[in-house]
Amino acid sequence: MNPNKALWEKGDFTRIAESMRESGEALVKGLGITKGLKVLDLGCGDGTTALPEARLGADVLGVDIARNLVEAGNKRAREEGLTNCKFQEGDASNLHELKDHTFDLVVSIFGAMFAPKPFDVAKEMVRVTRPGGRIIMGNWIPDDPTLVAQILRISSSYSPPPPEGFISPMTWGIENNVIERFAGARFPKRRYPSSGTGIRSIFQAHHQSSRLHSENTTDQP
Repeated sequence: MNPNKALWEKGDFTRIAESMRESGEALVKGLGITKGLKVLDLGCGDGTTALPEARLGADVLGVDIARNLVEAGNKRAREEGLTNCKFQEGDASNLHELKDHTFDLVVSIFGAMFAPKPFDVAKEMVRVTRPGGRIIMGNWIPDDPTLVAQILRISSSYSPPPPEGFISPMTWGIENNVIERFAGARFPKRRYPSSGTGIRSIFQAHHQSSRLHSENTTDQP
């Protein structure tokens, strides 16, 4: 079994996700969701941002590597009667089941950052985004004062050395790394400051205009 899949299927992440419902809804309100927009929510968990996107009228596909979270997401969508939202298993590093240029918006909030091959993740996100579409990514920042960033820092100090070739998920929180990864997917780069809610880093890649946006906020989750 894929070790990343096995890891995320352990325990019950939905209990943690329940504490993120409000911030997920607040974040989605700032994404410019319109009715009929085709959205891929990558590393979606049980739908923290996918369901709010669907409630605003988008046609949403949630993709997560963990089967139990996919099942939980589909259950939540059924219970709310959201026929425009479905969840399926998939690996952010290899979205082979998804066609090129399919989605108007690709969103990954604290999700795809945990996939083990960051350059492959960036390439796949770009591949499935239509020309003129957007990619929005939220990532934890290393050594940030936020609670989760500190928990990850402390826990790593008690963990055994990582295997050879391991790339920390926290490297997605370093702007130069993000620019490099998306530039590797053939994007020129340009940086724009902006504001947001409940997230420290939002990165937008505009396919048609060939721009990479890196948005940073000073808000604390």
